[in-house]
Amino acid sequence: MLVESPKASPPLSSPASSVSDDATVVGDSPAKRQRPTPFKAATIALDIASSSFNRYRPNRKRKEDPALALNTRVSSFADLMSPLSSGAQGSALQVAQYGASALADGFPELLKVLRTVAAVHPFIELAVGAFAVVIELDLKRRENDKRINLLFLEMRDMMAALSGLQDISDPRDIGKDGKTVQERLEGLIVQIDADIRECTRACDTYAKKPLLNKVWNGGKWESKLQQYVKRFTKRREEIELALAIHLGINIDIANRKLDRLEEKMELALEYLSRCMPPEEKELAAFIQARGGREVILRNERLLLELIDRRPSTSRNSGERWNGRQRTLDMQELKAELSEDPEISIVRNKDAFERKFEMQERELAQIQKIVHEENKLVVKSISSGPHDKIRDNDLHNIWREMRWRGNVKARHFVLALRDYCLERLDKLRKNEQTFVDCARPTNITEHDEWALEYISVTRLQAIAEAFDDDASGFITVAEVNTFTSSKPPGWSLLHWMAYWAVGWQMTMTHYVTEIDRLLDKMFAVRSHVLPANRRSVEQYLDSVWSPITQLTTGFRRAERNDVAEERFRGYVLMEESRLREALERVRYDIDAADTLQLVTGPGRIERYLFPLLYLLLKRDYEIMRLARTVVIHKDELWDSTDTVQWVLRAVTDRQLNLENLFKQQNLDPAQQFKVFAFELFRYWHDPTQLWSTERLREAHYPDVVYNDAEEDQSVDAAQLLNHPLENPANPLAGARYVESWQDSHASEPLRSILGHWSGFLGVDEVFPSEPMMSLQFHASTSSSTEFVASGTLPIGTSFKIFGKATCDGPGRALYSFTIEYAARYWPKSFSALLADGGRELSGRWVCEGTRTKGTFLFRRLPPDSMRFWPLPADAKPSKSQGLWRFACSAVMDQVRRKRLSLPLLQERQSTRQRYLRVIRSGESEGSLDEIDRLSLTRCYSSMTPSEARYYYMVHESTRRIAPRHFGIHCANCRTEISGARLMCLDCGIRTTVDLCDKPECREATIGPDRRDDLLSPHVPSHRILKVRRVVHRHREFGKTYRAAQSALARAEEALADAEDVLTSQSLHPHRHGHSRNLSGRSLSARLKTEQLVSREISCVGCDARATRPCWYCIECDDECFVCATCEASRTAYARGHKPIHGLVRCALPPDESTNTADPAWSNARLDVLESKLDALHCDYTTRLDSLGTQTTALRGQVAEMQVASVCDAQALDARLRHIEDLLATLISKL
Repeated sequence: MLVESPKASPPLSSPASSVSDDATVVGDSPAKRQRPTPFKAATIALDIASSSFNRYRPNRKRKEDPALALNTRVSSFADLMSPLSSGAQGSALQVAQYGASALADGFPELLKVLRTVAAVHPFIELAVGAFAVVIELDLKRRENDKRINLLFLEMRDMMAALSGLQDISDPRDIGKDGKTVQERLEGLIVQIDADIRECTRACDTYAKKPLLNKVWNGGKWESKLQQYVKRFTKRREEIELALAIHLGINIDIANRKLDRLEEKMELALEYLSRCMPPEEKELAAFIQARGGREVILRNERLLLELIDRRPSTSRNSGERWNGRQRTLDMQELKAELSEDPEISIVRNKDAFERKFEMQERELAQIQKIVHEENKLVVKSISSGPHDKIRDNDLHNIWREMRWRGNVKARHFVLALRDYCLERLDKLRKNEQTFVDCARPTNITEHDEWALEYISVTRLQAIAEAFDDDASGFITVAEVNTFTSSKPPGWSLLHWMAYWAVGWQMTMTHYVTEIDRLLDKMFAVRSHVLPANRRSVEQYLDSVWSPITQLTTGFRRAERNDVAEERFRGYVLMEESRLREALERVRYDIDAADTLQLVTGPGRIERYLFPLLYLLLKRDYEIMRLARTVVIHKDELWDSTDTVQWVLRAVTDRQLNLENLFKQQNLDPAQQFKVFAFELFRYWHDPTQLWSTERLREAHYPDVVYNDAEEDQSVDAAQLLNHPLENPANPLAGARYVESWQDSHASEPLRSILGHWSGFLGVDEVFPSEPMMSLQFHASTSSSTEFVASGTLPIGTSFKIFGKATCDGPGRALYSFTIEYAARYWPKSFSALLADGGRELSGRWVCEGTRTKGTFLFRRLPPDSMRFWPLPADAKPSKSQGLWRFACSAVMDQVRRKRLSLPLLQERQSTRQRYLRVIRSGESEGSLDEIDRLSLTRCYSSMTPSEARYYYMVHESTRRIAPRHFGIHCANCRTEISGARLMCLDCGIRTTVDLCDKPECREATIGPDRRDDLLSPHVPSHRILKVRRVVHRHREFGKTYRAAQSALARAEEALADAEDVLTSQSLHPHRHGHSRNLSGRSLSARLKTEQLVSREISCVGCDARATRPCWYCIECDDECFVCATCEASRTAYARGHKPIHGLVRCALPPDESTNTADPAWSNARLDVLESKLDALHCDYTTRLDSLGTQTTALRGQVAEMQVASVCDAQALDARLRHIEDLLATLISKL
C-alpha cells in the first residue's frame, strides 16, 4: 500500500533523491531508520557550507589550491542543491521544472573539478573522459525527458564522489591496508566507464523511440532505467567506501552515509516510476480503457484509433513536420511495439558507438582550439567590450565606433566596409594603419578585389553571416564565432566576400546537382527489381516534395568562374568534412544530436544543400544497385529517416525565425522572401507550390537512365548498412558439419550435439508455431556449453546459448536460452534426453511475455519430423505409432519423387492456410477449436525451409504490389493499394481518389466526405485508372495532361465510330457519293470507316469497343479495352500492358446522369437551409440590436439638440452682458 508519512523528509542527497508533489512514498518497515527532519536537513546543509567555506579561507600554515578547496565537497553541495531533496521546503516541485538547461548549469563545474583531480590521479581519466562525452551528447538533445534527466543526475552524483580524491594529494600514498588508492579504485573505474556508456546508449535508444512506443513498453523501459539508478548508487557507495577505508574514516560514519544513499535511491526509483508526462498519461489511460495492450494489438481498428489519437499536450516535433504523414504499415508497427527494449538497445549499439566516437573527437578539437586561443590572449591598453574581440580589424572598428555589447547589423556592415576602404586607401598612400599598436590591421593590398562584392546591395547576405540568431543585432560573441570559422589562410575580407556572393553561387551549384539527382532517381525507378520497387517508391514519396520546396524557393545566382575559383578550396574542404562525418555515422542520422555532430555548430542553412547532396548521391547509388540485387527493406527506409531528420532541423529553424519576425512586428511571409535568398519561402507556406491548378500545368524534366554514364566502381559492401537478401535456395536446408570441438566433447555435452527438429507449444496448443531446426555445436569457450543459431520463417535470426549439467547419477540436464535479433523476448528452456538420446523434450518460459509451454525435438530430418506423433494426437500403442510414422514418411518420399497431384494439392492448401495466418495475424488464442486444429496441422506439416519460403513469397508479393503512399480512398478512407481511380472532373485542393472495390467505384462523394467539393462526385464522371504509383506532386501534371489528351482522342474516335454505325443503320445498301449525317465527303467517310474498322476494337478480345470502355493513355496507337477484359484479362495485343493507365469513356450523359443524387441533393439543401436559418437569426438579432442602438442614438441626439439650444441662449446672454460692460467702459473713457 502506498502511504506518505507526514514527518518523512528526504535526506540531503544527490540531485535525484526526491519525488514530485503528486508522488507517494512506499511504506518502510518499522525497523528502518526514519529520515532526517527538514530542520535537521537544513542544519546539515549549513554544516557542509561552513566546512567548505573554512577550506576555501586562506591558511598561512597550509598552502592549498583554491580550486580544489572550493570544490572539495562537490557531492555535498550537489546534495544541498538537489531538486529531489526537499530540504526545508518539504516538497519536490522543482523536479517538474528541472530540465536540460538546469543540468547544463551543474555539470561544467563538476567537470572542472574532475579534470583537476584527474591531473593528480590519471587513472580516473577513463571515467572522466566518458562522462564528459556523454554530457555533451545529452546537452545536444532537444527533448527534455525527466527520466533521462534523473539518470544523468544519478550519474553526476556517482562522478561527484570521485572528487573525494582531492583529499589524497599523493597518488602513491599507501592506505592502512597497504594499498594505494589507484590499486583500490582502478578496477572500479573500468566498470564505471562501461556503466556510463551502457546507460547513455540505453538513454539514446529510449529518446529515439516515438511516444506510442514509450507508453506501450513503459513498464519494460522503467525496469531497464531503474537498473541504472541502482547501479550508479552502488558504484557511488563503492567509491565512498573505498575512500573511507583508505583515509581511515570511522566506519560508523561511512555506514550512515551509505544508509542515506540507499534512502535516496528509493526515492529516485519511486520518482522514476511516477514521472509520466501528461501526453503519456493520456495514451496510457486510453490503452487501459480499451482493454489493455493485448486487446488493442489483436484489434487493428483500436490500434488505428490509438495511432490517430493526438494528445493535446503532445509536442513531438516529428508530428508537425509540414503536415506530411508517413505511410502506416500495420505489420511493421506491431513488430516495433513488440520489440523488447534490450533488443532495441543492442540494435542501437553500432550507431551509438559511432556517435560517441565523433563526440570524443569534437571535444578533443575544442580543447585544442581553446588551448591555442588562450596562448593568443593579449592585454589591451584600454578596457571595453572590444577587448573580447579576437580579430584585430574588428577590434579596431568596435573601439573606434565605441560600440558596447551589440550593434545594429546594418550599421556594423556599413562601418566595416568604410573601415576597409579607408585602410586600403592609407596603404596605397603609405600612411600609418594601426601597425604601431598592439592590434595591427590584417588588411593588405591582396584583399582589394573583395571590396567589389562587399557593397550595400549585398548588405543582407553579409549581415546574415554575422547575425546567426537573425535578431538584427550583432554581438561580440557572434563576431568571434564568425571569425573563428574562417578558413585557414583567408583574410577577413576574403571570408566576407564568400558570404556576400560565394555562398549563393556554391548553393546554386548544389541545388542544381540535387535537382539532377532527383531527376535521375525517377529515371532509374523503372529499372529496379520488382522486389525493391516499393522501397524506392516510398523513398521518393517522402523525400522529393520537401526537398523540391527548398530548391524551388532558393534564389539562384549566375555563374562567375573567377569568383568561384577564389572560393573553390573552401567549398571542397567543407564537402570533404561533411562526407567524412557522414561516413563515420554510416550515413545514418537517427537523432538531432547526431545531425549536429555531422554538421558542426551554426545555423542549418549553412550546410543544408551540401549535406542533402551527399545523402542523395549515396541513395542514388543504392537505387542503381537495386537494379541487380534485392536490397534490405530497411536500407532506403533508414535513408528516408536520415533525410527527414535534416528536414526537421529546417522546420525548427523556420519556426524560430517566424517567431522572431513576429516579435519584431514583421510579416514572416515577406521576410522569408528575402532571408537566406528565399530558402524558406515555400517551406513557410507551400500552398501555392502544390496547388492543384499549378500541378496540372507543371512540367518536370524526364531523364533517360544511361548506366554507362554512371560510376562503375561503387563498392556495395561499403555502400550498404544492411546485408543483401540471401539469394540462395530457401528450400535447401543447412547440413550439419561436425567441428573440432564437437568431436572432442565429453559427456554429457556430447549427447546433445548434432541436428534436431521439433516444435514448441503453448498450454494445450501444440505446435504453436512452425517447426524449428537446430544444430547444436560445442562452445569454444567452455567444455560444458553449447551454441546454435538459425532464422525464423519471418527472417529474424536467433542464437542459442546453453549448458549441460549433471542432475544425479547418469542423468543430464540441459538448459539453454534463445535470443532473437529483434522483436521477440528471449525464451529459456530446460530439457532432458529420452529414447536413448534421440528425443529432447522439456519446458520453456518467456519472462517478458509471461508465457510458458512445452517443446519436443527429435534427431530426425525436417521432412520426416512432420509425421512424428505429437502430444496432441491420439495415442495409439508405441508400435502402431512408429508403424504409422514409417508408412507416412516413406509414402511422402515416394510422392515427392513422383510429384503426385495430391501432394501438390496438399502443399497448396498448407501454403494458403499459412499465408492467411501471416496476412491476418491470427493467434491460437483468438481462434475456435476447429480453426486452432487447422492451424496446428498447418504448422506441423511444414518444414522450416518451406515456412521461410512461403513467408518470402508473401513478402515479395507485398513489395511488388503498388502502394499509393499517402493517398486514401474518399469513400472507405483506407490507403489505396493496387489500382487507383482519379476523378478528372473533381478536386480543388486535391484530387478525388477511389480504390477499385465495387462499392467505392460506384460511390457518390458528397460534402460529408469532401467539404471542398462544389458539386458531388458521381460515378458518371471522367475517371482515370492507374496501376502504378504516380507521385502525388511530380507526376500528377504529366499524368493528368496525358489523360485529358487521351480522352479527347478516344471521344473523337468513338464519335466517328458512332457516325459510321448510324450511317450504316440508316442506309445499309447505300454506297454512293452521298454525305453522311455530319455532312462529310465520301473520302472523309471512307477514311473514317477504314479507321474505325481497324482501331475501334478491344485489344484483348478484338470485339468492337463500345461505351462504356477504357482507353490507354500510354500506348502510341489507338488502344481501347472493353470493360470485361479490363477486369479479367492479364495479357493484351498491340503492345498494351496491364499496368498502363486508362481513362474511362462513359455513356453519353442523359437527364438521369445530369441530375444529382436525390439523397445528396436533400442533404445539401438541408445544410443550406440550416445555414440560411442561422444567418436569418443572426441578421434578425443584429437588426434588433441596431434598431435599439438607433433609438438610443436618436434620444441622445435630441438631448444634445436641446442642450445645444440652451447653451446657445446662455451664450447669447453672456455676450450681451459683455457688450453692455464694454459700452459702459467706453462711455467712461
